[in-house]
Amino acid sequence: MSDRSTEQAALERANLDARIAFVAASFLLAYAFAALLDRVGAPERFVGAAPPYFTILGLATLGFLLHSMRASVYYTAGRGLPAAYAGFANAAIVIALMLPFGARLAGGGWAVGAVAGVFIGLAAAGLYVGPLLRKTGVFSISELLCARFTSAATRVGFIGAVALSSTLLAAAGGLIAVNALVELTGANRGFAAFLIAATSLIIAGPGGLSGVMWAAAAAAGVATLGFGWPIAALSLHDALPNGLIFGGAASTEAAKLLESWGVTPAPMGLPVEFAATLAMALGIATLAPVLAASVATGDGRSARRAGVAALFWTVVIALLAAAAIAASALSLARATAGQPPERLPQAIYQASERGLVSVCGYYVRGPSEAQRACAAKGYAPGAPLAAAEIRPIDGDVLLGALPQTAELGAASSGLIASALVAIGLALAAAGLQACATAFGHDALYRLRGEIDLTSRRLAVNRVTLVIVSTLAYVTAVTGVFTPGALVAAALAVSAACLAPSLVLAFWPRAGDREALVALCGGAVGLFSALAAAGSPNRIEIYALCALAGVALGGALGLLSGLTSRSDKPAARAFITRMLRGDAQMLQPDKGA
Repeated sequence: MSDRSTEQAALERANLDARIAFVAASFLLAYAFAALLDRVGAPERFVGAAPPYFTILGLATLGFLLHSMRASVYYTAGRGLPAAYAGFANAAIVIALMLPFGARLAGGGWAVGAVAGVFIGLAAAGLYVGPLLRKTGVFSISELLCARFTSAATRVGFIGAVALSSTLLAAAGGLIAVNALVELTGANRGFAAFLIAATSLIIAGPGGLSGVMWAAAAAAGVATLGFGWPIAALSLHDALPNGLIFGGAASTEAAKLLESWGVTPAPMGLPVEFAATLAMALGIATLAPVLAASVATGDGRSARRAGVAALFWTVVIALLAAAAIAASALSLARATAGQPPERLPQAIYQASERGLVSVCGYYVRGPSEAQRACAAKGYAPGAPLAAAEIRPIDGDVLLGALPQTAELGAASSGLIASALVAIGLALAAAGLQACATAFGHDALYRLRGEIDLTSRRLAVNRVTLVIVSTLAYVTAVTGVFTPGALVAAALAVSAACLAPSLVLAFWPRAGDREALVALCGGAVGLFSALAAAGSPNRIEIYALCALAGVALGGALGLLSGLTSRSDKPAARAFITRMLRGDAQMLQPDKGA
């Protein structure tokens, strides 16, 4: 029996590897065909737009083909996702979370601050929290907290916090993908928003977590290729500046350029940076979409290996993105250095017309408008502009501008657009699926005493998916929020509302009252701080507000626990089983 099981597992892995090889070959052939079209002189706009649209079609097809009506597949990908692929998929989701403040990757802010917080939080999620979820057999972090603190009020609070943060991330991921299509391919915003919303729904709807994880793994591959190919091309042509990362000469020059353009904000001081590090780490460590990859693995050990893989691939892709942003900044500065406003490269005027690059503080449509704009700032006709007068609006624009400023061709532009669209879709689909799990499983199934039909649960899931994807579509069309604000808000909600209760879950004196007090205190502290801050425009402000919620919620929960009776046998037994048990401590899912 053991030999037969081993042989069957090896056969299944071989079949899986064959299917993955087929998908990878399909993507590579499509991108190679785009490069061939670029070489033979096909229209640049077509060559640059074809790869991202193929990427959308490929990810949607992958999600649709993985459809399932089994709860175990829909909510946990059948607990059969190999650790290497689970970590690769999670890397795409985390990179998408970092994109809104990705310019900091090239600005040298890895040691402390938002970027450092992401890596610390990912390490905590991948090496401890995620394996803990897998060990206990739950489907999500909210289900674990609901099992530890069983009152209806705490359940509703935990489910609401997970649903809110996941909805914000779904909207942020969709907006990242829409902005990439609009800015890099010239697509109509309404059409792009509908296409991205429909694609994320197709990825997450039919197959649930299985579709999301495999689509995210494909997105990670596209991101690695999209960010890595321009760097490799520059290196092959001996055009890659030396010391582009880790504090080299080129890295320092790029960081100064990014700061002078306002793409990377000025530091707010070491205490604030430490606060941002802590808040980001807490938010990432308790974020449902980041923990989903661990839930899909075979056991706790596989979940920990997936965490190591996620950390490795996140660092690799982040380094590629940082190098691409830095190279783009240097190429842009050199292409415009010493040029008068009426003799800038045509790509600058085109980008400025779309609102992506400002010239002397204005968005211009051509040389004459640029000359008038710079004359208003005191530049005489024909006078060379300072580098600070040509300002990209954010790091994503610099990523997309690298192929043009470095003259790498339209196919490279299409690859970078594909990378941005793919990881945006991965985040959007992961947010959709986490929100649907919170309502369809954690609320409908567990709150109803585990008696609900699987078909009804999946129907509720899909209705939730439609509602959330509609909200994401409206957000993308109206442009009311930025991806950075949505990501920062999601992390703040996760840190303030879930982190204190997760810590209390390991304390034997904490019961339902303590969890409810911590949850409410975290929410009140967070939203009160946000109201006092007015309109936060930096992730550090959201981090400080989140820490206010964490401090208030944690303090109130601690005080409540100290004043309660210390003898809670049920809590002590739960903690013992959670830490030292043999997994599957909850009753098995009847629909699995």
